[in-house]
Formats: sequence, structure tokens, C-alpha cells
Amino acid sequence: MSTPPPFPQGPNPPPYQGPPGYQGPPGYQGPPPGYQAPPGYQQYGMQPQQKTNGLAIASLVLSLVAIIPCFWPFPIPQILGTIFGFVARSQIKKTGAKGAGMALAGLIVGIVFILIAALWWIRIASYDHCIRDGSSFTCYNN
Repeated sequence: MSTPPPFPQGPNPPPYQGPPGYQGPPGYQGPPPGYQAPPGYQQYGMQPQQKTNGLAIASLVLSLVAIIPCFWPFPIPQILGTIFGFVARSQIKKTGAKGAGMALAGLIVGIVFILIAALWWIRIASYDHCIRDGSSFTCYNN
């Protein structure tokens, strides 16, 4: 088995100058000869990718955990999802990050499932004869 030929050694090629006769936008002088952006910085004209707010993601995920029926009577994830939704929306307004829709969806879903849990507990408390049968309640009306 043969090894590939080594890369040619020599000076680096000159930076791209554009097509012949192109002067660039009006007033733009261009970078000085041999200029390269420092590590961690973008070249001129490239926009950095905007990140999604982490609390917005957490809000939506925690609120959607409420789809699992075991979380209906005890809405701890829904409460956290709602709180994270409020905090994420205020952070997004300040920083302009992405995720406003996720924060709003987490907020709405969390509130809906908190209301479902509240109605469940009101139903349990309003009946006269409720008996706990293992992990469920059985209620009898007289």
C-alpha cells in the first residue's frame, strides 16, 4: 500500500482580492494587506448565529411532561415550566435571543395543565365519599 504524496511546501497564497476591477462598496477600503480576523471573531459581513434561550426550551419541555398522567395531580413540572416561561420571556425581551415562541408555548401549556390539576383536586375535595384505593381515588355520591 502506498502513502499519498506530501503536501507541497511553500509560501501561503495571497488573500482573495475579488474579480479584476472590483472596488467593493462605496467608501470601503478593505482590510489591510495580509489581515486575518483574530481567533474567535467573525470576518466582516458574517453574522454570528443567535442562540435559543435555554429557559425557553426548559419551559416547553417541563410543561409537556404534563402529558404523562402521573403528573396530573401533582403539577410540579408544570409549575416550573410556567415560571421558566415567564423568566425566559423577560430575558428574551432584554437580550433579543431566539425562543420567544417556545417560552410562550411552555407558559400556555403549563397553565392549562395546572388548571387541570386544580380541577382534579377540586373534584376530589367536593365529593363526600372518596376512598383511596391504592394509587387512585374512588368516589361515591349519595
